[in-house]
Amino acid sequence: MNTVAQDRFATTKAHFKQLFEQFEQGLNGQKAHPIHKLRRTAIQRLEDLQFPGRKNEDWKYTPVTRVLQPAYKSAALANLTSADVEAHLFEGLDVHLLVFNNGKLDQTLSNIGELPEGVEISTIATALDKGTHKEKIEGVLKGWAEGKDAFAALNMSFADNGLFIYVPANVQVEKPIYLLHLNLTASSPFLNNPQRIILAERSSNCTIIERYSNENSNGTYFTNAMTHIDLGANAFFTHYKLQQESLESFQVNQVDVLQERDSTYTSHAIDLGGRLVRNNLRTHLKNSGTLTNFYGVYLAKGEQHLDNQTFIDHAFPHCNSNELYKGVIDDKARGVFNGKVIVRQDAQKTNAFQQNSNLVLSDKAVMDTKPQLEIFADDVKCSHGATIGQLDEESIFYLRSRGLNKEAARSLLQQAFLKEVIENMDIEPIREVVESMITKKFES
Repeated sequence: MNTVAQDRFATTKAHFKQLFEQFEQGLNGQKAHPIHKLRRTAIQRLEDLQFPGRKNEDWKYTPVTRVLQPAYKSAALANLTSADVEAHLFEGLDVHLLVFNNGKLDQTLSNIGELPEGVEISTIATALDKGTHKEKIEGVLKGWAEGKDAFAALNMSFADNGLFIYVPANVQVEKPIYLLHLNLTASSPFLNNPQRIILAERSSNCTIIERYSNENSNGTYFTNAMTHIDLGANAFFTHYKLQQESLESFQVNQVDVLQERDSTYTSHAIDLGGRLVRNNLRTHLKNSGTLTNFYGVYLAKGEQHLDNQTFIDHAFPHCNSNELYKGVIDDKARGVFNGKVIVRQDAQKTNAFQQNSNLVLSDKAVMDTKPQLEIFADDVKCSHGATIGQLDEESIFYLRSRGLNKEAARSLLQQAFLKEVIENMDIEPIREVVESMITKKFES
């Protein structure tokens, strides 16, 4: 007799279906738009997909039940002011600013300014209507809507205010593009689904700053973000992600990067907030001569749960990758790092480095680390490692003998431990803000 496995998230899916129907009712004649057709495909696909559970090797330390338990509603605009935005700017750094208010693009608070010739920043819907990059954009959206990832299907089901960024060949975008997400407490838990599709053509140069902030309240909300980055030959792209969400919030943030010949992608990820945060960062190398840099810092206190999953696919020869993640775990918090690097058979002359180092400061804190290096080529230079330790008591004693109290000594040593990662940030105003954020986190 055939049996059908019970879907333990059936009630959650039914709620999302109801939320989708409410969302549809407010579209005012937009149901014929290609994006909405993909939304309908995605919500139908979601019914057939399973959200990952502990039997899934890549999710066994991160319980998604906690993320999906609240009865989320669509986000409403919060009462943001220009002062709220100004508090999150970087002193001395001019940017192209886009402000997202509880997940929705706020035109009144944004200030994109004058863009270099040919650079486009628009909603995904507008880019599709324009038609210039329709094939690539639709390919990405269909992948999210029709694929095997339940969180991607959920994101596509409620796609709204998705962002499209295009940088033409040989164009240098001198000012960073700053995506500021300010999420403020609402009367009930809310869901937002940011989307970004970024196309950077050959020999272009661009920096994106992605910041999530809710420093003044502890509201419950779920940010389910999808990002696709496509780099042309010899393109140079730097990606900063600063996350300081509410300590009652949840975030699943997925980034997929495609790198063509001789391109460089550098990621700087800082995770300080959130009740449960899951980051999936994946890079696929499409030709030789690429350079991939992953740098990450995470600090978890209280009962926070921060999970970083990275993947670098070396499929071509003469490519380099560097990966360095460091974390500090305290109280009853839990950290997870799972970094996978594959060097395929034809990827000769690959140079790949991966390191994850952690400080665990409490007997009740937990750190699970699993660096993975799979090598199928023989002419390579590859190394990987992981460490989990505690603060050196002799160093604490030395600093206290120089006049520091115990808390100050511990904070100084923790900041010194993370400095190796932070000093890779080339833009000084961003680095200064990150250092200030970390200092406040240690003091909280």
